[in-house]
Amino acid sequence: MNNTFNLKRFVWYFKKHTIENGRTYLLSLAVAAGIIFLGLALPAFIGAGVLSENYQYGMYIFLLWLGGSIFTSTIFANLGDKKKAILPLTLPVSALERFVVAWLYTFPIFLVIANCCFFAIDSLVISISHPTTGPNVMINLFKTITPGLSALILFAMFQMLCFWGAIYFNRLHFIKTAFVFFIAFFGSIFLNKAMLWLISGGVLSSYNFFFDNQVFVNGKYYSLVISDNIYTISWIFFTLALIIMWMSSYYKLKEKQV
Repeated sequence: MNNTFNLKRFVWYFKKHTIENGRTYLLSLAVAAGIIFLGLALPAFIGAGVLSENYQYGMYIFLLWLGGSIFTSTIFANLGDKKKAILPLTLPVSALERFVVAWLYTFPIFLVIANCCFFAIDSLVISISHPTTGPNVMINLFKTITPGLSALILFAMFQMLCFWGAIYFNRLHFIKTAFVFFIAFFGSIFLNKAMLWLISGGVLSSYNFFFDNQVFVNGKYYSLVISDNIYTISWIFFTLALIIMWMSSYYKLKEKQV
């Protein structure tokens, strides 16, 4: 039998994980649905009853980002407790199988269920609301590629980071992961500003990531226009970072089996 990945063993472990955690997942889904319903219903029935598309999109991002991050952070919670970790670590499954099951639940399965839950509630609220300024319109993520793609990228980024934190930290996974994120985020901003300041001699008008800048020299402004390839390069770096995080998470999980 293949010690790295066996389909029969993988299916067995997937069923076992579902049976053991299904009730908890359903309760969590009910709580999330209640929060989303209140978040959409309150503004829809207060004042003119208008539920703008921007507000709906904001609630959608909130569900994916916060809900997905918290859920992902708890996927390996039992491995952080030595007493609770004995049973899962002694199961006859490989690290890859355990990794894939956790990824399936925190990414594609969560994404499908979260979308179904949000749009079902959104449709219900819109159908029973009666704004005085005209009917509310439900958001369409596929109307243009930007909103849907941005939401998916944002979700993938935070899901990857929280998945990494769920494996690396034994306790307070979400809090510690959020702390690492903010340290890395503000550290990268400071480093970017310092490097641009050294390169330009402190004459740049702004120090933004991947945006045009202006240089003030001898009383005149000169525009620095970034190359069109910068967006391709940024996507390459993002993809590489994603792959590195996944690989480091897998090997850290594999190490926990020893």
